[in-house]
Parts: sequence; C-alpha cells; structure tokens
Amino acid sequence: MSNYARRMAMTGSNTSNVRWLLIFWLFILSVVAFLDRVNISIAGSSLAAAYHLSNVQLGWVFSAFLAGYALFQTPGGRLADRLGPRRVLAGGVIWWGVFTALTAAVPSGIRGALILFVSIRFLLGIGEAVVYPASNQFVARWIPTQERGIANGWIFAGVGAGAGLSPPLITYARKQDVTHVKE
Repeated sequence: MSNYARRMAMTGSNTSNVRWLLIFWLFILSVVAFLDRVNISIAGSSLAAAYHLSNVQLGWVFSAFLAGYALFQTPGGRLADRLGPRRVLAGGVIWWGVFTALTAAVPSGIRGALILFVSIRFLLGIGEAVVYPASNQFVARWIPTQERGIANGWIFAGVGAGAGLSPPLITYARKQDVTHVKE
C-alpha cells in the first residue's frame, strides 16, 4: 500500500489539497532550476569579458554544469529513494543556492578563474541533478495514480516557464547593472 493510500485510509477521505500546493512548489522549483541552468549562458559574453575567457573556455564552463547534472541524476534518484524526496530536494536547493552564490562571488582578475568556474558549475549541476528524480519520487508517494500525469505535467511545465522567463529576467538584470554602473 502506498503512503498516499495509507494516509487516505487513516483520514477516511480524499480531501487533501496539500499535495497540489506541493506540486505548485515543485513547479516553482523547476522554474528556478531552469533559470539557474541557463543564466550563465545569457551572461556569457559579460563573463568572458570580465574574466578574459575565450569561447572555448566559456564552453568548458557551460559544459561543466551539464556533466555534473548528467552524472548525478541516477545517484540523486537513489538518494531520494533512501532519504525521501523532501530531504533530498531541501538539500539540493541549499546545495545549488550555495554554488549559485559562489558563481557570482568569483572575484574578477583572480588567477585560475576558469578552474573555479568549471568546478563551481560542475558542483551546481550535481545539486540540480536531484530535482526531477526527487520530484518523481514525491509524485509516486503523494499523488494517486490517476492524477500523476497532471502532477508531472505541472512540474515539467516549470522547464518551459523557466525557458521563457530566463532571457527577459536576465536581460533586465544586466540592463539594471549597466544603468547602475553609469550612474
């Protein structure tokens, strides 16, 4: 018997709308994860100029995220199986928050900036690798079978929303930085 079935048997009802609030938060998490994933590509030209990176070096920075992400999705799913999706998602969000902040904290002019960026982006990819395996584990545990398609649809719609929001948000942020510097 699934956790959901046990909970429904204990309460005697199927009135829990909490699961849809949690699906909404997983949608938001998916949007933010996608923003984190692509923000560096939009800011790539500024990054290359500030740190004197060639296009090839910038490619290494971009690819480092994907390597960490691809290599750690399966272990992330295994971790969600063992520790539960709530703990793994919370840990993943904290992890990727730290490495997103570290990306912005690399001082310009520092020696070894390329190695730092590649390492940070690889580790960021590891943190984000848990999002979808843990979300799937959440859906399997909390959502009845007949509602899983719509729940997963909302979670993965976050990717499309993140893709649509990333360029205008990052362009707006860059424009604000340029305006602030001119003042």
